[in-house]
Amino acid sequence: MVSKGKARAAAIIPIPQSREEARDMLADYGTALRDLEHIETSLNQALADIKKDYLAKSAPVAARAAEMFKGLQTYCDANRATLTGGNAIKTVDLGTGKISWRWNPARVSIRGKVEDVIARISDGGAELASFLRTTVEIDKVAMLRNPNLARTVEGVKIGAAGETFTVEPFAAEQLEAAS
Repeated sequence: MVSKGKARAAAIIPIPQSREEARDMLADYGTALRDLEHIETSLNQALADIKKDYLAKSAPVAARAAEMFKGLQTYCDANRATLTGGNAIKTVDLGTGKISWRWNPARVSIRGKVEDVIARISDGGAELASFLRTTVEIDKVAMLRNPNLARTVEGVKIGAAGETFTVEPFAAEQLEAAS
């Protein structure tokens, strides 16, 4: 038997009872949004200031850490055969930490415009054609143009267009001008 959760009381929200009350509530809503924006701006500025302070404090530590890393790398590269037992292992435990050597996989990078490289591959003949792939996609715009036919395809559902309710309060300057 599944137990029911506690019933919660519905939230009590103010609902305007007239056009004038709706107008006033919309003005208050706009003020609240501007207040939120001001608070968020203050928060972002405070975070930026804190980050700047901590970056300034961490810069010398980061530089020192980079120097130590380079020093360790130089030592380990010079003594790799001894440390790895003639390259028998890739990871060495030094007691206070581990060092390791790993091969990175090969990668392809494209210089210049992708369209130009595709054109050169296409012009290169059948041997280079294997470097191109063709993608097949569903054209949803075409389905919306012909929804009756699209509905006959299993797995396709054409939803009804919906309505969205928006509230756009005027800026404070526009409210003053309207008064």
